[in-house]
Order: sequence, then C-alpha cells, then structure tokens
Amino acid sequence: MENIINKLKEKYSLLDSMNSVNEIVEPNFLRLSLGGVIDKFNSVPDEYKTDWSKLLSDVKKSRGILSTLVKGLFGSYGGDMTCFYDINTDEFSKKDVTMVFAGTPDKTQQNELVNVFKESLGPQYEVVLINGDETSNREAEDLAKRVVRESKYKGKKVVFISRDMASRSFSVSEIDTVILMFDRGQYSSISQKISRVLTPGKTYDGEDKKNGFIISLSLDPNREEVNPIDEYIVYESERVMVNELSDGIKRVLRSINIFTNNEGGLESIVIDEYSERLINSSSLIRLGKSSSNPDSIIDNEDIVKLLTGIVINTKTTNDKIEGIDSSLVERGESGKKQNKNEKEKDEELTEIQNLRNKLRLQLENIVDNVVEISEINNCESDDIIESLISIKNKGFEDEVMFEVDMDCDTIIKIIKMGGVSHKLLNTIITSYNKEENSLFV
Repeated sequence: MENIINKLKEKYSLLDSMNSVNEIVEPNFLRLSLGGVIDKFNSVPDEYKTDWSKLLSDVKKSRGILSTLVKGLFGSYGGDMTCFYDINTDEFSKKDVTMVFAGTPDKTQQNELVNVFKESLGPQYEVVLINGDETSNREAEDLAKRVVRESKYKGKKVVFISRDMASRSFSVSEIDTVILMFDRGQYSSISQKISRVLTPGKTYDGEDKKNGFIISLSLDPNREEVNPIDEYIVYESERVMVNELSDGIKRVLRSINIFTNNEGGLESIVIDEYSERLINSSSLIRLGKSSSNPDSIIDNEDIVKLLTGIVINTKTTNDKIEGIDSSLVERGESGKKQNKNEKEKDEELTEIQNLRNKLRLQLENIVDNVVEISEINNCESDDIIESLISIKNKGFEDEVMFEVDMDCDTIIKIIKMGGVSHKLLNTIITSYNKEENSLFV
C-alpha cells in the first residue's frame, strides 16, 4: 500500500510540475542597433546618433526622427536607408498588440508621442495612451482588454503607449511585444515592464501564447554603455539562488533567446560570448552603477545627511516618493504650469528627483571604487562586506574614506539596505581578480 501511495505522489508531483511550466511564455529579446553592423554606423545621419531622453524631451521637435524610427520598427518604412529596414522585426513578432514603454518626461510629451504613432502607423492601428496615474490598475486592465476586443472586431492592431504600467496586477495576455524606448530605467521596474509581455493565456488570434518579444533599440551603438536588456539579465540573475552572480547570469541566459540585427537580418547572439561580455568587470561596473537604487536608502535620515548634506523629513519624503510620478506633470507650450496644484506637484517632483540624483552619484561612486577598496585589503576576500570589516579592523579605514568619502560601516549599511547590489559588487571583485591573475599565467 505504501508503495502505491508513493507512486501516486510521484505521478501527481510530475503532472503538477509539467502543468506548472505548461503556460510559461518564452522571452525573446531583440537587441537592435541602428546601422546594423556598428562598422557601418557612419552611414546613419547625425540626428539619429542620440539617445531616447533627448528625442523624447521635445517630441514635436523630434517628430520627423521619431516617425521614421516607428515606421522602421513596425515594418512600414519606405525610404532608401537600409538601417531602417534592419530594425524591422515582423518575421519574429507580428505586433498584433504592442506595448511601448517610453521615457517621456511628462504627460504633454506622452500625448505628442501618441500622435506620432497614430500618424506613422495609420488607421490600421489603434494607438492608446494607458497609465496607472489616472485609473486603478484594474480599470486600466479592463480598458486595455476592451480596446483589444474592439480593435480585433474592426480588424485593427493595437499599440499601447505608457511610462509606468508595470504593476504585476496589470495582465493582458494578448500583448505579444514590448518595445523599450528609454536608455535606462529604475533597475527593478525594467523587469516588471518586460513581464507585461510574459503574461500567459490567449493571443490576439485566440491561440495559446508561447512566445513574448522584447525590443530594445540603441540609437548610438558607438556610445552604448548600458542596455535595458543587460539590466534585466543582471537583475534576474541576482534573484537566482547561487553564490556567484556570474553563475546566475549564465543560467538566465540559458533560459532566454537574444537576437540582434546584422547583415541579412536578425541573428541569434552567441550566449557564451554575451555572458563573458556581461561578466567582464568593466561591464559589471557600468551595470552596477545603473542598478544603484537611491530609493532604498532615501528614507534613512542619517545616511541621506551624510551623503548629501540634506536634512529630510522622513514621512514627508516617503509620501512624496510614493505619490508622485513624472508623467503626472503636464506643461503648456511655454513650459509654465497650468495651475497651482500642478506647480506644487512639479516642485515636489523636482525636489525628490534632485535628491535621488545626488544619492545616485554617491552610490555609483561606491561601485566605481569597489576594486580599489578590495585592493586596500590586498584582495584577501571576494566579499566586499568581509573586506570592509577587515579593513576597519586593520586600521586602514582612512584609505576607504579617501576613495569614496564615507566610512566602512556606512558602506556596509548601504549594501545591506540594497542601495548597491552585494552580489554584483562581489562579482566585480571576483571578475577583476580573475582578469588580473590571467595576465600572469
């Protein structure tokens, strides 16, 4: 009898396991660059050699450039520049329902971007602005599903444009493609934005959803440092239960597909080469700086005062952080606020953003100098916290103060609070030590 029970447990455990992965949507990342091969980038006009933040800061001024980019991404470009044909991904993703996350600074620029998409894609697309600041996530989800349903009835495809609809409670399975139109974002929110395309269920055509597509377009590959896809991979790698971030990166890369545009179309990236590039210490330093999280320490009055010299009211600051989104701020043609309430929101936003920027610079300074800190301890440990404790015990704390202008205990506290990633800092040290040792082999 016991054997029968054990076999039943094994059987149903196996079935449960199979069912648990049956609905998993496979992520496919399309890491695109203008000009295809970087060596040919000189053929791209100078006005396209910029970044998203500049283009989206004044959408009216950038309308011509943005329209060409949109047409290229959606396969409707009809000009004579081959680089815009290279970013067409229709062979991979049908883009029946696309969600665009754009780094627009305010609501006015969002509305202007919606107009650019409408004019560029024509009447066969329904383009809708959808944000979490005007409605609840549930209402936004209901709206999105209604738009998809009505558009399907009319024979139209759908494009949702948003800045902040990354909440996990917003789930629309028909979204088959996410386009990332920003240079960098809040570290964890990138993963949430990407998850919008990984919702299981039925597609626009009513089929079981198997694949989701994430498109990231670099406007200037010669100046490229951090790509949102790289940030996503490292963020997810930190959540893998392994001691070494490099092991986590390799595991994440084995579970996804990454393609890039090259001569003759899109081709799969060699995962081992991509992994080695990410694990390189200099690449990790750039990613570590990008992933620094000032919001994790911004409510600590002592740390904020030490790092910035600013005295804050914790409750007031927390309320502002939770209650303000930059997309709420709407500007008129002259840049003046429309009423007193909007002016107050803008001033609060500016105050918090300035504080975030000051804290981020200090956190980035830790990442920039983590190798130098480990060398103070003669690289005796690959763990940054262990190194800091050892440095303090040996009486070398002044050298840390010289490098980053803060003491060992403060750095340890920042790391433990999540201001900078402990695992990422350790991997930077490990990678650097391996690179240095290889020079003497």
